[in-house]
Amino acid sequence: MELLNRMVAAGVTSSRERRRAVRCVLAASTGLLLLAGCQAPHLAPSGPVPQRGTAELVMYIGDQPFVTAEPAYRAIYALATGESYSGEFAELAERMRAERLVDARWQHAPDRCLDRGTVAFMVCRACRIRSGLNWILTGLGRYAWRELQYKGIAGEGSETALMSGGEFVGMLSRAEEYLERTGRAGDQTIRLRPRGQ
Repeated sequence: MELLNRMVAAGVTSSRERRRAVRCVLAASTGLLLLAGCQAPHLAPSGPVPQRGTAELVMYIGDQPFVTAEPAYRAIYALATGESYSGEFAELAERMRAERLVDARWQHAPDRCLDRGTVAFMVCRACRIRSGLNWILTGLGRYAWRELQYKGIAGEGSETALMSGGEFVGMLSRAEEYLERTGRAGDQTIRLRPRGQ
């Protein structure tokens, strides 16, 4: 209502002029939001992230509303290497950069929530999935998410949404099955799937 009063005071009287003014205000607001940048929120952990044993780690992840960087990195490391990492998060992130499991430019805080595209990128790297020209050239999460959808590892939805803990546990299980089915699991003895699956 305030906007309408200001438009009338400024001499904007026709409905066509009002619609044009409203579109300009909306476009300017959207532009400011884009310039400000949208970052994923940080989530206070609901207890320490388990560093030993994958069963505890998977249970911890499944109980979280959203996946944060530290438990995701630990799970992806276990998926890729077949062993748990019990060191500090900074050391783990550095090791994952060296092994190209994460993008070298990523500087995630341990409590930062991750979107599906970011997680899909890591899962593709852990499973050694690289196909399509766009993925080879860019490696963007969007293409990783779509590739995992195509392979039946990722579910429906957009790559820009935050990933829930339960969704990530399901993705880990399907990724582990994919590694076994394609013979890429090697000598890995670690199990990320819940027992009975």
